[in-house]
Amino acid sequence: MQRDYLAFVPLFEAAKQLLAPGCKRNATISVLNTLLDRVLTQPENVQASNSRTSYSRNEMMLDSAGIYTGDEDASDQDLFVVERKTFKSLCSGLVQQCGCLSNPSWTIASFIKKGHVARVQFVCPHCKQSRVWASSRVLSGHYLANQKLVHAFTCAGMLPRQYMNFALFAGMGVVKHKYISSVYLNQLYQQVVTDVAEESMKAAVERVKESPHHAKSGERIVHFSTHRIVGISTLSRQQHRVAQTREVACTKIVLPQVIARGLNITEVAHDYQATIKLYVRQLGMVNSYDTWHGTKNVAKQLRHICAGTVRTRDRTWFTELSDKARCTKVHLYWCMRNCGGNPVRLRAMIMNISKHFQGDHQSCSSESPCQQPGYVPKRKPLTMPAAISAYEAALRKTLIYKNADSCHLCRDTYWVESFNHQLLTYLPKRIHFHTKTFEMRMNLAVMDWNENCQRMATSHHEYTDVRRPDHHSTYNVLVKKTYRFVNNIWSMYVLRNITSQQILQDDEDDDEMVLPDDAAMYDGDYVDSEDDDYVCSEDGGDDEEEDN
Repeated sequence: MQRDYLAFVPLFEAAKQLLAPGCKRNATISVLNTLLDRVLTQPENVQASNSRTSYSRNEMMLDSAGIYTGDEDASDQDLFVVERKTFKSLCSGLVQQCGCLSNPSWTIASFIKKGHVARVQFVCPHCKQSRVWASSRVLSGHYLANQKLVHAFTCAGMLPRQYMNFALFAGMGVVKHKYISSVYLNQLYQQVVTDVAEESMKAAVERVKESPHHAKSGERIVHFSTHRIVGISTLSRQQHRVAQTREVACTKIVLPQVIARGLNITEVAHDYQATIKLYVRQLGMVNSYDTWHGTKNVAKQLRHICAGTVRTRDRTWFTELSDKARCTKVHLYWCMRNCGGNPVRLRAMIMNISKHFQGDHQSCSSESPCQQPGYVPKRKPLTMPAAISAYEAALRKTLIYKNADSCHLCRDTYWVESFNHQLLTYLPKRIHFHTKTFEMRMNLAVMDWNENCQRMATSHHEYTDVRRPDHHSTYNVLVKKTYRFVNNIWSMYVLRNITSQQILQDDEDDDEMVLPDDAAMYDGDYVDSEDDDYVCSEDGGDDEEEDN
């Protein structure tokens, strides 16, 4: 049935009169009743004649919503969430006749909010029959809109308290911890997230296997080519008390897990953990230390021979070494990168650093600046035998020199640290999570990473840190992130809940408002979940029930 939208033109003025001071009736219900009366009494089959009329009609529809003047009750600003399908059903149901066969003239008797969902009771003024409409359908005994908003804030990485404050301040209703826990556990949401994350890691494994170099280099492709997460393991404090060895325990879990998926693991790169090194070599794999962890303390280790008091100058520390602490770290990086994967050569190149500062460049690389004509050294030359001896002793004590067999391949854990940085979006360190919630948020981070870790760059920008003027970096402007995993989780969640319990249908024995698709109108005797605990009462005030 088609009606003329020009009927909304006088509605605003009539609604303002109802909001005058001293009005005893609920303002929200009165305004809605006036809108319904004006719409339902208009003539039918009035068509727009031209584009000017169509434009004017749309303009009038917008004007009919009214202009906010600030003199209204705060309850009139309450928001709620409505599905498109239930809204269409409401529009169709309002123009249908009730049992008394009179002209449609439904009035609103009550307006209640259950979480983010509005439940409105309509009453026929002639026969006093009532109908109840909800702005959301029901999935497994809970409103679909409430469940979807729980899904939305969880996948966005928001904390429950952040979501609650946002929803409460916006006046759109809120569901509390009891309801959220029910969705996570009773509605199988956490299990769905685990299964979708597992599929994401399996897809990453298949992507590695499709590489032509997989049979040759195995796990190295995961780190240097795909950069995807192919396996995770988490241990709580109850499961493993000692924090220093927890990384070792997790490694012993995740390595067999990844091998069982068919990957040929030949090398494992990690932070400096001697126990992991022993375990990796027992499995017949190559052990590698992260280069950053190997060189981060070099300047600190050389400080005792590079600086000191005037009294101990040239005895325990030497002025010739005062400018060598920071540049030694750069030389160690260069040695690891250019040793050709040979531990013996790596040690020899490290000891050649001392000869380089002494002016002996016979063993230096042909590409180094010191091999070019007219080279002028920037550092102080080493001439004192005591300074040379102290410097060479300090080089032998570095982690790189003592563990050359684990640093000769120059591996880094850059992509793992990048994932750890993104992990803070879902698992901030200042928050203590329950084990199940921790695992669920970890899986969300894995899916987000696997989907977006190798996005293309749209442009490149170079920047210099004012605190490090000699450090120049290139910043890549990446394409916009995608979130297909969010839709995958929701689709599987809905499918599993529909399989366990179909969407509740209206009771045939009750008086129901007949709708074209039998979708959105539910009986007034329907019992909602006790966890839908944010209620807007009939008088417009907000009543918040306690969680029991």
